[in-house]
Amino acid sequence: MNLLQIESHINQGQNLLFYKKDVHDIYKQINSNFLCVFFNEPTPIKHRLMESIETVVNQTEPSLSRLTLPELIKILMVKLNSKTLIILFNNFHILTRRLVATLQELNRYQNIIFICSFDKDFKSEAYGFFTTFHLMNVDQYKLETGKDEINISYAVYFFLGLIGFFIYLKTASSAYMAAMLIGGIWFGMIIFRTFIYTGGRV
Repeated sequence: MNLLQIESHINQGQNLLFYKKDVHDIYKQINSNFLCVFFNEPTPIKHRLMESIETVVNQTEPSLSRLTLPELIKILMVKLNSKTLIILFNNFHILTRRLVATLQELNRYQNIIFICSFDKDFKSEAYGFFTTFHLMNVDQYKLETGKDEINISYAVYFFLGLIGFFIYLKTASSAYMAAMLIGGIWFGMIIFRTFIYTGGRV
């Protein structure tokens, strides 16, 4: 993937995702032409927001540590004004629900662009955020994994099986908690296995 293609996607405001690529290499290529900040991983998110603000204002801001995440996001957008910030980080696959919620809030703004990478399957809660990205080296991903798309099926099936487990506990009429627990686990596993064998990918 050459630099001109990457810059073309950036100019179109697209989030970019790479498979098994250190995006620090991209940061070094585009840093002279765009306002960028690089993290090897997106955690801890509060510190990442503070670093982003300090990158925009080009100075350290010790007072930021006292602020909440929503306050930091608000300050970042005020400081950015009409400028565009590109946030680059590796290890997309470690995203949690809390991290995704904060990043999705940033993603609402047109002048925030993400360039990320992953090398493992990621959690189902990251899928909504993932759908806002363009997978750049999709051919490499298909070649190395044999998959046509990012597979989060097992995570989704496990979640659905867990729901089945709790529904069973709510509705089971047995008087013995042990029997209910064993039965609930058994019921959840049946749902999980059924989705694996009949559901395919999601």
